[in-house]
Amino acid sequence: MPKHPSEPGAPSEPDDAEVIHPRWQAWVADNLARGAEPEALVEALVEDGAPRPRARATVDEQRIHALRRRVAALEQIVRLRAEHRTLQAEGHTAIARRPLPTAEEFIARYVVPGVPVVLTDLVTRWPALERWQPAALVERLGHESIEVCVGREDTTDPDAEWAPLRQELTVAALIERVLAGPSNDVYVIAKNAALRRPGLRSLLDDLVLPPALFGPRMDPARMGLWIGPAGTHTPLHHDGDDSMFCQVVGRKRFRLAPPESLALLDRSRGVYSHWDPGESAALADGPAHLIELVLEPGEALLIPAGWWHQVDALDPSISVSILALAWPNDFGWYRPGSLLRGSVEPAR
Repeated sequence: MPKHPSEPGAPSEPDDAEVIHPRWQAWVADNLARGAEPEALVEALVEDGAPRPRARATVDEQRIHALRRRVAALEQIVRLRAEHRTLQAEGHTAIARRPLPTAEEFIARYVVPGVPVVLTDLVTRWPALERWQPAALVERLGHESIEVCVGREDTTDPDAEWAPLRQELTVAALIERVLAGPSNDVYVIAKNAALRRPGLRSLLDDLVLPPALFGPRMDPARMGLWIGPAGTHTPLHHDGDDSMFCQVVGRKRFRLAPPESLALLDRSRGVYSHWDPGESAALADGPAHLIELVLEPGEALLIPAGWWHQVDALDPSISVSILALAWPNDFGWYRPGSLLRGSVEPAR
């Protein structure tokens, strides 16, 4: 509860009832910082003679000043993190490629600080490397149905507006279209929930996930299957989970930037960015430097929550994204762009 203006040590009465003395303004700011209710401060000023509209305006002004100071302080924290990240990422030019570490080292070096890493020997253990080759998939599961997003090239924002594009194809018909040539028109994405289909659940038998990193059992509700031709494109966006993106067939090019990239946040539309680089030449004109890498078959990329990433398939491609990790991994509250311009849900 704020100190009443008439108590010892409180500011003296304003000289002009229409003007709140600077000492009263400081008193309001101090009590706001201590957690006082704004309405209690308004009533205290009114009780000592300030007009209610002026009292309320004074409290509102001090709340705005406090918010600006807090934003400025948080921006300094972000700037400090960004400058440290520059050293950590070797000048924003490289992401480490390494064999799978112990769970303790993985959490300490990559998960906690939010550092992407490419694991070179996780997917190489999977039977899927052979069993998911296109011809083998058709022979094994060609008759099964799978939900696919079709018509992406005629849609302005196919990743955000994915639901109307859903169609049922057989796996054989899908693979035929995947191998027909480069296109962004046909794509199985995580939201198509392919691994939850009874007819496709046998695909889970082709994965080998160390329990120390991924928990004691697979959760297909926290896994995504991606199948598409060369040319599929996911625009620059961030997720609210740490994601292990595992490349099984073909190559994908990733362009990434850390959450501290305020220039991208300034151009956000929910979890997506209005700025979506195309060819490499466009990178020099962009608002922030992106780290670029090509994920090869048999490699897995940790994408920490909040990291901006754009994805392009360089070949016909099959991938798995895994969100079910052996530690809490849901930061759904992280939607800074939504605070600026309204929410847009990720296609994932």
